Amino acid sequence: MALSEQKLDWTTLQPHLTVFPTENKKIDFLDLQWRACSAIEQFLKNSHRSLLVLKADEQSEYASAVEKWVKSQQAPLQVSGVQYEVEQGDSFSFAQVNVQPAQSAQDNFASKKTIATALYFDHSSLFGSIRIHPSSHDIQLNAGLVHQLNNGVLILSVSQLLNHFDCWERLKHILMTKQFDWYSAHPFKALPCEIPSYPLHLKVILLGNREELATLNNLEPDLYHLADYSEIESYVSVEKEPQQQAWQQYVLSFAEQQQFSRLTPDGLDKLYQWLVRESESRVLINSSPLILNQILSGVSQLSSNKDVLSAVDFEQYFQQKSAQQGFLREQTYADIFYHQVYIDTENEVVGQINGLSVVEFTGTPMSFGEPSRISCIVQFGDGEVTDIERKNELAGNVHGKGMMIAENCLANILDMPSQLPFSASLVFEQSYGEIEGDSASLSAFLVLVSALSDLPIPQSIAVTGAIDQFGLVHSVGGVNDKIEGFFTICQGRGLTGKQGVIIPESCLYQLSLTDDVVSAVKNNQFFIWTVNDVFEACEILFDRPLVVDEQAEKEEKMTIAQLISKRIEQYAELHHAMPFWLKWFAKK
Repeated sequence: MALSEQKLDWTTLQPHLTVFPTENKKIDFLDLQWRACSAIEQFLKNSHRSLLVLKADEQSEYASAVEKWVKSQQAPLQVSGVQYEVEQGDSFSFAQVNVQPAQSAQDNFASKKTIATALYFDHSSLFGSIRIHPSSHDIQLNAGLVHQLNNGVLILSVSQLLNHFDCWERLKHILMTKQFDWYSAHPFKALPCEIPSYPLHLKVILLGNREELATLNNLEPDLYHLADYSEIESYVSVEKEPQQQAWQQYVLSFAEQQQFSRLTPDGLDKLYQWLVRESESRVLINSSPLILNQILSGVSQLSSNKDVLSAVDFEQYFQQKSAQQGFLREQTYADIFYHQVYIDTENEVVGQINGLSVVEFTGTPMSFGEPSRISCIVQFGDGEVTDIERKNELAGNVHGKGMMIAENCLANILDMPSQLPFSASLVFEQSYGEIEGDSASLSAFLVLVSALSDLPIPQSIAVTGAIDQFGLVHSVGGVNDKIEGFFTICQGRGLTGKQGVIIPESCLYQLSLTDDVVSAVKNNQFFIWTVNDVFEACEILFDRPLVVDEQAEKEEKMTIAQLISKRIEQYAELHHAMPFWLKWFAKK
């Protein structure tokens, strides 16, 4: 592949919607959730199943949507349940409780509704209660939600169920036996009198996030023997044109329902671009009503045009939000500009490369990209490659794995023996926090190659990517933040037309860059290259092939592998010519 083909055109740096709605069709959130809707529909029809578990990240938002959808599928309320009649006792007798089928919805334990949601509840609100008057000792039976929803659907929060786990065993008993039995609320105190049981048919939908559902499943290993399962997905696919149109119609319907101004096509496009940044995918974006309400309310507040929300309004909101949350980012970049943290963006240096990382501060919602200077020193020795971050416990296991892969990948490509004939040390300079992830493995490979071959690396180019043992470059996260972080440093120092970043080609569908970056690429002031393997990355950085290309007719320059082999041979000759005492001293 030619280098010009690896260089991205500015038109590829921002995603765009390819179609726009041609009709004003009302679409709700659950209309985008075909899996969840299908599961709910089958659950309502199946008389043998009484429990449905739905993975839902935002229970309050999704519960109302589920309740509305279920209600649209249900038949009108019919009288069911019972009427309890209490004959109060006296000093010589116990109270008597009689039960008969309910005749009207006004009876005390008749069903009052077909569906209800309880995100917060306790034992008595769920299963009713027995009250005894303190002086007369009269008994009063109070219906709970399960009674009011006899032959109906109850939506419950898993988090609240975990807080009141004693409710789960009783609820499970009701669902399995289809009968309500009265129990004393106190384990060492009996009921004041015998209270008849009665048939109770109930369907329950549990909403919880993945961690909550995992906890419930651990406490109830048979959960999915009892329950059906599906997911309410916060992220929906917009890969195909009908999906794009459906998402846009949902956004327009939501804006109209919440009484926001109408979105223009370019406003929808700008919203889509921001959601791509958030999801890091051009084909899977967040459709959460909570997120959508947050954005539209913020854009509407800043918009000067009260009739429509355009791309200008969305851009203004995103820039204002970025500035509002950007103090730590600005201070981090200021440290680089004032040389408190040394990042070179102009020269060529052997054994030094600018990697790209994403910085996250605990307690803040914003993350941002920052270049990291990675250096490598090579000394011929016993083959050990020392990862200083890992050795000092400043890096996690995934980072350590990436560094080992970079070492083994180089040995495999150069066809060297299992023990490499050199020792090297790799370090993230001026890094004092914990490092995790394998996105620096491509940078580690390249800086190791530079140190071994004595070829300089242009510091105007930063690199990110994860590699495998065969040299293939794989996707990494946070690519938009990483590119923009390095671009900000280069822009602050002045764009030279030689600066840019190397990213994995598989990250192309993550790209949704700011207008400043797009403009700089368009004007050939900044460049973005994509690579599939380490061979292409070496071509860009060193302007020479890593190994001999059998398809090429003639190589004008020595390959990097040949340069490394030549250095090893020179060292071997020098090593053999050394006196014994000098060899011993060199090992030390």
